[in-house]
Amino acid sequence: MKQILCIGELLIDFFTTEIKQSLIEATTYEKQAGGAPANVSATIAKLGGNAYFCGKVGDDAFGHFLKQTLQQAGVCTEQLILDPLAPTTLAFVSRDTDGERDFIFNRGADELLRIEDLHLQKLMAMDIIHFGSATALLSEPFSKTYEQLMQTLLLQNHFISFDPNYRANLWKGDTERFIEKCEPFIEAAHFIKMSDDELLVFARTDNFDEALEWLTQFENKAIAITQGAAGTIFYQNGMMTTIPSIPVKAIDSTGAGDAFVGAVLYELATRETTEIPQTEWISIIEFANRVGAKVCEKVGAMEAIPTLEEAKII
Repeated sequence: MKQILCIGELLIDFFTTEIKQSLIEATTYEKQAGGAPANVSATIAKLGGNAYFCGKVGDDAFGHFLKQTLQQAGVCTEQLILDPLAPTTLAFVSRDTDGERDFIFNRGADELLRIEDLHLQKLMAMDIIHFGSATALLSEPFSKTYEQLMQTLLLQNHFISFDPNYRANLWKGDTERFIEKCEPFIEAAHFIKMSDDELLVFARTDNFDEALEWLTQFENKAIAITQGAAGTIFYQNGMMTTIPSIPVKAIDSTGAGDAFVGAVLYELATRETTEIPQTEWISIIEFANRVGAKVCEKVGAMEAIPTLEEAKII
């Protein structure tokens, strides 16, 4: 089983317990562990893989709760930094009846990860590296650290995965800056996961057919475009196919895309090579669709991640 490193934010999600109440109107919240790459690492570990997490939290009650939560999921946290000078990052999340969400982020320690904080020799020992963060590319020093790590790992011929996790309210309308920040990662990555909305952003169009045409420039990459209940479009080497999901009663979609990525990377880690034919990729995506859908059946991200046995139950 290959070793997988996930780099990015780990934070507290405070979910409103009142469905269809906006963040303005909501009065009660429930604490959950969150953060896109942390969710990916927890998924890998809960499925039985070797997952490692790299990021920064505050050396406070929330930070220790997050560390414990990752460890309980089976994730190695030796590259998780607890900063005594900064608070743990918080996100406040509202939910609609279909499980869709709205976010407000209060940034803290996650954006302060520096290259000198890291044990690079241990990072270089990883087989698969996942970059996927709603916040990592927003500001220094984290964005610089992210870019330096990506370039270093690429030179070492690591398999790189990337999920942009676009949040419009975080980028405050500066979509072009977001695209520019992501382009080096898209260029470097071997596997890319985007939502259908993110595909439209990168293709700079409102026409979905035009956006799919934009994908065809990436001949040597495996690209998954998730569409929620409609399934996933998979593109590789000029071939495009839609792989259906499974029907579930969606309560909360938080972490579903992260669980999808975690399931893909878990499957890749079980194979001797990452040079995988399209027919085998379809089987991997079918499994990832199942894992992502199962997450939507519960509130929260990490707490909702199924085990390998649970993922097999429709």
